Amino acid sequence: MQVNIEELSAVERKLSFTIDATKIDAALNEAYRNLGKQVRMPGFRPGKVPRKLLEQRFGKHIGGEVGGQLISEAFDEAVEEHDLFPVSQPIVEQGTLAAGTPYEFSVTVEIKPSVAVEGWDGMDVEWERDEVTDEQVQAELDELASRNATFEAGDKDHKAAEGDLALVDATATADGLEDKTLEAYPVQVGAEAYGMPLSIFLAPKVVGKKVGGKGTVKGTIPEGALGDEWDGIEATVKFAVKEIKTQKLPALDDEFAQDEGHDSLDLLKADIRFKLGEQLRKHLRSHASDFALDKLGEMNPFDVPRGLVRAEADGMLQQQMRQFAGMGQKMPRISLENLGEDAQQQFLSQAEIMVRRALILEAVAEQAEVEVTDADLEEKIAEMAAEIGQQPAAVKGLLMKQGGMDGLKNRIREEKTVNTILERANIVEVEPRDHSHEEPAESVDADDIEAAAEHAAAHGEEGHVHGPGCNHD
Repeated sequence: MQVNIEELSAVERKLSFTIDATKIDAALNEAYRNLGKQVRMPGFRPGKVPRKLLEQRFGKHIGGEVGGQLISEAFDEAVEEHDLFPVSQPIVEQGTLAAGTPYEFSVTVEIKPSVAVEGWDGMDVEWERDEVTDEQVQAELDELASRNATFEAGDKDHKAAEGDLALVDATATADGLEDKTLEAYPVQVGAEAYGMPLSIFLAPKVVGKKVGGKGTVKGTIPEGALGDEWDGIEATVKFAVKEIKTQKLPALDDEFAQDEGHDSLDLLKADIRFKLGEQLRKHLRSHASDFALDKLGEMNPFDVPRGLVRAEADGMLQQQMRQFAGMGQKMPRISLENLGEDAQQQFLSQAEIMVRRALILEAVAEQAEVEVTDADLEEKIAEMAAEIGQQPAAVKGLLMKQGGMDGLKNRIREEKTVNTILERANIVEVEPRDHSHEEPAESVDADDIEAAAEHAAAHGEEGHVHGPGCNHD
């Protein structure tokens, strides 16, 4: 066998093969011998069907089968011999397979790039100064007080305002549906009531009403507000305010702190400050890690295989779909191609960042000789088990059953490599930045996914969903 490897790019190779005629003949002879033993044809005893007749009847099938086997064997041999690491589905250009002549074909494939990372040992890494302000502590205290608030009946002249709880009698009407009546339905005024869609729907019209005040709301009934048959229905809801309860916040004093398990308000504040600091330091460490990896990427540019990026993007999409499923949303299976162009590009852009970082960490891990020990594995499994309230043995057994141990090892190795980079870095302290506008790395607008899934359900599609805005005949 002869093979010529052409470098199309840093991450793409074209392998051109020539297989000797003698090997072609041997492979065809064996294939026809095996076929002859199985074929039953009128007028011929088993195993006695002439080769020429077999070629006439089954030549195309045998050629495809033998050609595919030869291509697979030759490709696997070349990959091993030349230390190539394919990361995408090979693209095969087949030649003509015929007895007595060499067989020529080519395979184009993306490979894992050879990444050499320089400058990681002792690099400058920006690390934001961790500072928990008095305002942040007070905001947490206020939120804690809000969760412990009680409600008292307001006077007759009180108008429903932010934080109040109004009890309303309401009647919903819509074409084709029987009227829906609710008595003393709670409406949290001026704020979204989690898990109470009708409260959110009515709240803007309840603001400013006194007891006995009436109002009408017209619009689309939100999902889960009045029952399945009302979801998404255009309806009219008339209501009357039956009672208004005003929010009474507890006094922020030592007694309140004791109810929360602390001896004094000062100790409660100290505990809040500590916990906020722990969360903040975790976030800032993550930002420092991102800074270091992005900087290493700029210092050490390299091409990233599209196949790896696409696989990572599809994995991110499936993870989001599992999250939807965990929230009880039933959706048909969709793939990256099913989304609109903007959503696809968002997934792909984020996936490229993740793949690039993973390749950088792998290269640094090899240079720094980062290893994952059995003790590391056991510690991580125990940590995972504690998070979900399971026994470590059960978690380990599940990982082994699902083939997840290699993935866990890679994750631990990456974490240890990040630790190594940061431990050896020259930390440059910088002022805190505002990260409130940033979205999580794997967050893609759920509306795009939901629109694609809804489209699939509406058209009875399974596993193939067009992106939002597509046209149909």
